[in-house]
Amino acid sequence: MALVHAESLDERPLPSLGGAGPHACKDLLSWKGRRFMLPPSDPALLALHHGGPAAVPAHDNLVGAARCWQEHPDWMDQLDPRSAVFEDKQMERALYLDEWQDHLPAGARVLDLGGGVGRFAQWLVGRGCEVELVDADLRSLWCAMDHLAGGPGRLDLHWSTGAKLGPMMPVDRAVAAELLCYVPDPRAVLDEVARVLKPDGLLLLSVESTAGAVVHRDASGGQITQTGVIHLPGDRWVQTYTEHSLRDLLKDWRVLSLQPSHYVLSGPLEAQAEGKSLDEIRSLERQARQDAQTTQMNRAWMAVVSPRG
Repeated sequence: MALVHAESLDERPLPSLGGAGPHACKDLLSWKGRRFMLPPSDPALLALHHGGPAAVPAHDNLVGAARCWQEHPDWMDQLDPRSAVFEDKQMERALYLDEWQDHLPAGARVLDLGGGVGRFAQWLVGRGCEVELVDADLRSLWCAMDHLAGGPGRLDLHWSTGAKLGPMMPVDRAVAAELLCYVPDPRAVLDEVARVLKPDGLLLLSVESTAGAVVHRDASGGQITQTGVIHLPGDRWVQTYTEHSLRDLLKDWRVLSLQPSHYVLSGPLEAQAEGKSLDEIRSLERQARQDAQTTQMNRAWMAVVSPRG
């Protein structure tokens, strides 16, 4: 559900929005710092927000996120310049945008799936885009509002899963960065994206790669299965992909580009990336793709796809 359905979590009424969204970010300035409840698309989200157990293994990502917000809020709020991961996350976004920004025209209507605290939405609204930011973690939506309210562009927030978007006007683009590998039914998410995407629209997505995950510390202790799943109960669940399995997932879409990303700031090559500038990181990324010893160690896959027909 969208911001127009928000209810205050304190004794003060929320500022009027003056109609349905997306809302001009400059008109949301008085929403900064406010905590609100949105009707969730899936009742399980409400239970998870209040510390309930995961209904399905993939929901352990939300259980882990809730705990991390309590224990390491500075790490979770990656858009705060004071965050220990701020610089790294800015560089990671820049690496994505090196490949994606030409597909994200200024002023476009964009669905930001799993948009979190606004990592991509911040850049999109800066280009005058209308952003429909969807995330299954309510705390992330509060944080996104704090960062984006008062700025340029237009914004609406939805406490939802990608598989249950609800009524939404068609969008020009959809971004699903590091989302499809964390959901229980990625095909259902793709079907929903296809439903709200304009016929000439594009989906920009990334997922974790099996090859890179195998040698990364997240898979230590034999936690990765033969099907490419990494599961730490109560913490995280990740479905990793090979190029073949990703192409199979996207078989109902037209693949315009699919390429590896070594995601060098948090992948198998992160030791070499430590302390380097963005330009040096970009150079390291190019070298990793070209070197015979590292080209198969990509941490992620990046794709640009369009609906068939």
